[in-house]
Amino acid sequence: MAAISHPLGRPRRLPLRPPLAQPNWWVLGGVMIAGVGAMLPVLQNSTATSEGFGAQRYQAETARLNEEISVLEADVAQLTSLARIQRRAAELGLGPSENPIYVTVEEPGPAPAKIPSEYLPKATPKRVAPAPWWQSLFGWLP
Repeated sequence: MAAISHPLGRPRRLPLRPPLAQPNWWVLGGVMIAGVGAMLPVLQNSTATSEGFGAQRYQAETARLNEEISVLEADVAQLTSLARIQRRAAELGLGPSENPIYVTVEEPGPAPAKIPSEYLPKATPKRVAPAPWWQSLFGWLP
């Protein structure tokens, strides 16, 4: 019999990776999709809150501008009051005219009227004589 220089032991195997060391792409993809799905409501809520604050800022700006417009309208109303105009005219030395001159304009203004139509002279329509009764009979004939 022959002598073996190495003892009998386990046979050699090829080294295999353990199954947990390999990434399972289906599981990772499912976890990613679930994570994104969980984050979407948070992102939507954050965006809606930001837009809400922006809308409130614009509403406040609109209210401030409306208040400013009201103040300016009040100033214009005060400046156009008849008593103030008469007082200012007296300060400047202006008064009623002794000999007023009245000018009448018989023609209407330019084609596109620049003033409201109630202040324009009314155009008189030209009267057209009605057609005789016998002409309406000819209209029925073929």
